[in-house]
Amino acid sequence: MPEGDTLVRTANHLRPALVGRPLVELTVRRNRYPLPAAGTTVDAVEARGKHLLVIFGDGTVLGSHLRMTGSWHLYRRGQRWRDEPGAMRARLVVPDHEAVLFRAPTVRVWPARLAGPRPWDLLGPDLCRPPVDMDAILARVGALDPEAEVADVLLDQYVAAGIGNVYKSETLFACRTNPFTASADVSESSWRELFGRASALLVANLGSGRRRTYGSGLAVYGRGGRDCPRCGATVLAAHQGELDRITYWCPRCQPGQGPGPRRSEGAGVGPPPGNTDRPSAAGAGPVRRGG
Repeated sequence: MPEGDTLVRTANHLRPALVGRPLVELTVRRNRYPLPAAGTTVDAVEARGKHLLVIFGDGTVLGSHLRMTGSWHLYRRGQRWRDEPGAMRARLVVPDHEAVLFRAPTVRVWPARLAGPRPWDLLGPDLCRPPVDMDAILARVGALDPEAEVADVLLDQYVAAGIGNVYKSETLFACRTNPFTASADVSESSWRELFGRASALLVANLGSGRRRTYGSGLAVYGRGGRDCPRCGATVLAAHQGELDRITYWCPRCQPGQGPGPRRSEGAGVGPPPGNTDRPSAAGAGPVRRGG
């Protein structure tokens, strides 16, 4: 699943072509709400955690969550698409460009008049937008089950937004924290260090180029069975949490309890299919990275 840095990159790629331009056409599959009228200005393109929002002058918001399969493409008008038309979920046309959302399972129009909170309104502080309100994050951590494992807490977007599976494993490694530690056993200072480090890693990767968290690449994510770059021990991997996400860790740098015997996959687990630490090419192609 794309992480916070990927969504910021996507927004940064779309924004110059869309913001300030009048809408020519908007198509959203399976939509049941009124769409902005032609001529309505695109006011903003923003990333909120793992949500990509296109905000129109009449207050309408086009919200999308890419999950594992979605990607936004940006084309010049009339340029040939690089994906199948049947995979299109939304298409936004302005005078010179069109932005096309492919294969995203979550896309919805939110009219300004629609009452109630929207999904991104409930998120915790966005770690891609420092300074981060660490007190607000700690208050949300304190409301969780004290037995919740630290790796799962880092993934909880209602605690803090932006961390996905890559940054979860990389942050825990950087802070020498065992991923299976119970939340109640993590001190306040350690929580501050974890979320502060996650924010620093995300922000450091908002620009172009290869995602890097340790040296020229990643420390442990996707490296099950290989040597730890810091101590040389064998990196381990196991499925963890309700979502069954893979966690990577170094048992020497991050000592402590391991997963239950039925959860552990040993050292030979590779990265989940479709995940990569390399960004997609810019331009007319997709702007998406795994995580």
